Amino acid sequence: MLKKIWIGVIISGLILANVSVSRGQQQQVVRTNRQAASSCEPIAKVISGDIRYQPLTKLCSEDRVSAANGGKVKILCYPRGKIMDIPSDVVGKQCFPLAANEGRGCNVLQGRKCRIFKGPDEENKPSKITPYGVVINNSRPILSWTKTKGATDYIVRVKGNGGINWQVEVKGESLPYPQEQLALKPGQTYTIDIVAMRGDEVIDGSSALLLLVSTERLQQVEQTINILENLQQSPDELAIDMDAVYEAQNLVNESITVLNARAKAGSTNPTIYRLLGDRYLIAHFPEKANEAYLQAKKLAQETNNTVELSTLETRLKITAGKKS
Repeated sequence: MLKKIWIGVIISGLILANVSVSRGQQQQVVRTNRQAASSCEPIAKVISGDIRYQPLTKLCSEDRVSAANGGKVKILCYPRGKIMDIPSDVVGKQCFPLAANEGRGCNVLQGRKCRIFKGPDEENKPSKITPYGVVINNSRPILSWTKTKGATDYIVRVKGNGGINWQVEVKGESLPYPQEQLALKPGQTYTIDIVAMRGDEVIDGSSALLLLVSTERLQQVEQTINILENLQQSPDELAIDMDAVYEAQNLVNESITVLNARAKAGSTNPTIYRLLGDRYLIAHFPEKANEAYLQAKKLAQETNNTVELSTLETRLKITAGKKS
């Protein structure tokens, strides 16, 4: 029988962080009209329609695309996480970052004033782990949280619009969304309360927010991912492109899933690990972020990737600050 607990009294305050991490995709760019590769900060990738650049060529902001017969060039714009048809022009004039009023919020890696909370490992409370971040695309997510020392069980409560209001008692630290409960509704925000118990005694609790992405935005993301999956490129490059799409919509959980899969597959691309660290940092897991950054640094050193090494120096200073 569920313990009779008014969780709203137990938990004070909600933690909501909607941090976007800059699109620092710093890799070597190989242009078809140059024999040597040059390093830059790519902001786009050619998909089709350019008379000089081959498909999949990465472009810097100062590069100019040239469409045939006054047409358009199709590109993947990394900062916006979307596929765009642009006229012959300098890429940076057409492909630029989303503004804060377009739903991106603060960005700690671009120097904006953001509050990065301590990682859940630093406190003895049942802090949410998955889904990572706030915005999700799964109406029945698997919930998981950090273990609380001394806890015998946990009370999990989910509440929000659309008649969602339930709570269950759980023995472990994870809970597949109950099939007997109403699914979360697109475009709606929900509160996830988790309370650690020792018998009938409350140890500690925490709250987190989840926002299920709207149906329209989800369809846009799926359409873009579909196009990217049909391009002839390596698994690492596909993962990097997919991360750009998810990051633009604040779908941190999806980014981590895709990037972590490449890491587990043994990727030797330092960008995969650096981006994975960025996403863990947004999700408030500085220890995991630091681990990913260190692996990225090791791989970048092995290939003398000076562009990634420069970026990682800044990232590691950030995670060092979170641990101190």
